[in-house]
Amino acid sequence: NEVVVWSAYDGYDYPFQVDYHEKWKQLVDAFRECCDAYPDIKFSLEFKPTDENTRFFTVPSTGAALLLVKEIDRPNMGLTLDMGHMLMAGENPGQSIAMVGDKLYGIQLNDGYTRLAAEDGMMFGSVHPTMALEAIYQLQ
Repeated sequence: NEVVVWSAYDGYDYPFQVDYHEKWKQLVDAFRECCDAYPDIKFSLEFKPTDENTRFFTVPSTGAALLLVKEIDRPNMGLTLDMGHMLMAGENPGQSIAMVGDKLYGIQLNDGYTRLAAEDGMMFGSVHPTMALEAIYQLQ
C-alpha cells in the first residue's frame, strides 16, 4: 500500500534552465493529485541531491523534502530516506530521521564516501559506523 517515488530526472543541469517556482508547483500539484486519487495508498518521496542523470534535483535535501510534504498537505504523503542520499547532501542522518518524525514511511540503510554526484551504495555502517548507530537509535 505504498508507492516510493525517486524522481531520477526531476531537476536541471544549468543555471536559468528551469523556473524554480513552476517546477516546485508541478511537484506539489502532481503529488496532491496522486494522494487525492488514491487515499488508501501512501506516497513516499525519496529525495536525492544530485545524480548522473540530473545535476541538481528539485528536492535536494531532507529539509526541502519536508517543506514539500508540508505544502502538499495530505495525510498519505511522506518520505523515504536513503542513508547514502542524506550523506551526499551533507546531512547527519540521525538528525534528518529525527526531523521527519511520523512522515518517515521508509528508510534505505546503506553507506558511502559522500562524494557529490556519486552513489557508492556500500554496506550499512561500513564507512560511517557512528552515524549508522545514531540512525538506528533515532529509528526507535
